[in-house]
Amino acid sequence: MKKKVYLLPLAAMALTALAGCGQQDNRPVIVYRTWDQGTAAENNEERRLVQAFEAKENVRVKIVENTTIAGDSNSYWQFLKASIFNGIDVADVFMLPTIGNGLESEFLLNIKEYTDADEEFQQVPASIREACKFKSGVYAVPARMNLQGYFANLTVIEEQLGIDVGEAGEKLSVNSSYDKIEQIINAAANTPNTNKVFGLNSPTHFIDTMASVLDTSDTKTLGYFTWDGSAYHLDDQAFVQGVQKARDLFEAKKTMDAYTADELAEYDVTDMVDAWNKGKLALRYGATYEMPDMLNPDKKLPGTTYKFIGNPGGKISIVGDYYGIYKKTEKPELAYKFAKWMSFGKEGFKKRMELYYPTGAVNSLPLQNDVSLVNEYFQKFGSSTEMKGLEDAFEYIKTKSMVEGAKVVPNYFASRQSAKTGLTVGDIENATMFELLNACVVHGADITLYTSGTSNINTIANNRYKQWMTEYGGKYQ
Repeated sequence: MKKKVYLLPLAAMALTALAGCGQQDNRPVIVYRTWDQGTAAENNEERRLVQAFEAKENVRVKIVENTTIAGDSNSYWQFLKASIFNGIDVADVFMLPTIGNGLESEFLLNIKEYTDADEEFQQVPASIREACKFKSGVYAVPARMNLQGYFANLTVIEEQLGIDVGEAGEKLSVNSSYDKIEQIINAAANTPNTNKVFGLNSPTHFIDTMASVLDTSDTKTLGYFTWDGSAYHLDDQAFVQGVQKARDLFEAKKTMDAYTADELAEYDVTDMVDAWNKGKLALRYGATYEMPDMLNPDKKLPGTTYKFIGNPGGKISIVGDYYGIYKKTEKPELAYKFAKWMSFGKEGFKKRMELYYPTGAVNSLPLQNDVSLVNEYFQKFGSSTEMKGLEDAFEYIKTKSMVEGAKVVPNYFASRQSAKTGLTVGDIENATMFELLNACVVHGADITLYTSGTSNINTIANNRYKQWMTEYGGKYQ
């Protein structure tokens, strides 16, 4: 196999040569820190995108090598904070684990003056622009965008379950009603053991997304985990019904995660990916960054066609990353320009596609609605004869989408997972929010017992948000 050889742009080579000959490098410098730049030896696409910015703008970007502790996802942020407190390699632009991290530490520059004047930022989907805001300011740059939802194996659904998906799968799409999902799951449950097909990998995402499907109210808009932009609504009937639907599917063993490892082995599968690759799973809930692996010719069954259909009947879920710009940066305009190049900017994204194209996959969808940019993306990386639906879903995000809460809602992790509820669920005393909700899906607990009264989970979740706002939110206008 031929080794890849990467050549620096001529402008960058010339500047490096001058510096090597004793010439002083007077280029402006900004410091950059993230978790996806790999090592200098690897010189991955992200580093080469930085190099392209350096050559174009005649600047120098110092990449701080990512330091983490194995198994500790929080260590990146701890090391970044330490660098700022100690004044060592202080990053002008950095990837944010959550926007709340940066707001808590008061590290983030309000970039509203730049985003207000930037026509390209106005082309970013409204739901993502809103996620970058806090009170009257804008404190984050959207860095990556992937979509979350159902992937359908059209071949399995039509040939093994006998459900007509139409030519090119048009009868199963992001615009379908949720009833179509249930039809597929129920049909799979009736397949004979000799030719077992699983309908769905897991129903646990119902906790986060099903309320957006079942909500018919005109007075509120339920987003991810019922968040509406200022509060949770875990006592809403749509949320309760969603959790109950998930429990019913699990109890009826209509999802893969209801089977033990030994039971799965009887059907010659080990996990979701294995079942999907073998054509034994009709619906797979996941994200678009999984597509390259799905379409890997070494894994995919020949002749199989997939389709991404998002959350039929509800809102498209957006999963993203975000950059912060340090509030004490000496070069705020340059830092914004660089962050834009690495993220939503048209020119930078075109270069990103150019660099990633040989691999057949890029690590983000276009973050702005520029027709020529979107068309180029889909020509290179988008829908194919083997993976349909992505273009339809992408169009859908303009008017009907919700941003996954973990990185954008202050104290979301506590509200959704770690908060102690003071409630006993089965044999778990003082269960965390995650333990309680999980028990309501996979252990048969009754969600209605925890959605009313003085200690209901909606009050607990909203109190965690309010606590954060009291402690940190008052620092912002």
